[in-house]
Amino acid sequence: MSTSESSVGSEDHARISDLVTLIQELTSRGIASESTADLFSGAFATLFRCVAFDVAVAVMIEQNLDFYISTRAGAESLVDEALIERIRETLQSRIPVSFATTDVVVKAESHALAPRGEALPLDHAIDSMIEVKRRVAGFVFLYRHDLPFTDDHHSLIDIFTSQVALLLDNLNARERILDLADSDDLTGIWNKRYFRRQLPHEIERARVYNLPLSLLMFDVDDFKQINDSFGHTIGDVVLSELCGAVRETIRHPDFFVRFGGDEFAVVLPHTDLSGAAAVAERILERVRELTIPTDEEGAIRCSVSIGLADYRNGESANDVIRRADERLYEAKRSGKNRIASS
Repeated sequence: MSTSESSVGSEDHARISDLVTLIQELTSRGIASESTADLFSGAFATLFRCVAFDVAVAVMIEQNLDFYISTRAGAESLVDEALIERIRETLQSRIPVSFATTDVVVKAESHALAPRGEALPLDHAIDSMIEVKRRVAGFVFLYRHDLPFTDDHHSLIDIFTSQVALLLDNLNARERILDLADSDDLTGIWNKRYFRRQLPHEIERARVYNLPLSLLMFDVDDFKQINDSFGHTIGDVVLSELCGAVRETIRHPDFFVRFGGDEFAVVLPHTDLSGAAAVAERILERVRELTIPTDEEGAIRCSVSIGLADYRNGESANDVIRRADERLYEAKRSGKNRIASS
């Protein structure tokens, strides 16, 4: 065997070894991952050992464009509006749909990969589709400055996204099972258990990235009287119809929970107090429009009282909940069917 043949054989062997290691580590990370953000953070760290890049972005196509970003330390500034526009254009070239007005939501961002000297322009890019159950679920984009990506890199990223698709499918199946434990049986919205677990995560994200975050808490005015007059079955119908109405007024990133009994909460990421007040006004008006038929050919009209609080730096989840709850009872004392904010 010639020296050149030996060298090619060695390179092939190394490439196969890298692929096997990549798949094994991705599978291991996928099993251990608790969320999509956790999965992509670990997966990009694994991929980085096989192919160098400055910026990696996973874009999941949901109601919004959900971004999961990993960069080299020092390359954070490269993730800017120009890069987002570049991603939109690439998406449109791959899928015949316009993403020009689709909202971008950064779900997770990590800058922990090995640093580089300076943030240089991202001259070279490759991408690969994430296909879950024959549906285009998203794309992975890799960008770097120095050298163009090779055909081997294209093959590698295709294998990477195929493996990630399997892990996402498994993760979604696990999340569906967990959702059953975190959902309210009557209304189908999140329950207090989910709220207590998720709100601290949202507060930490608001603190780290200096983002606004608001909490809206409300309950049904005179709900005990509705139960006493019409029975608990009709009371359950009122709660179910009310939840359907509120769902129509909030965005996908917001999450709506049954806090207990007839008390509810809406967590509003990326929303300051004035934005939360606008959401609260929409809920107030939508609930006022509700008409719930009763067995006696009558109808129930109901209203809610709403308390608002925004996250303030240094506060805990309990601090925000306490302030929103205080405002809720202030709205009650002021005559009900209204909003009070801190």
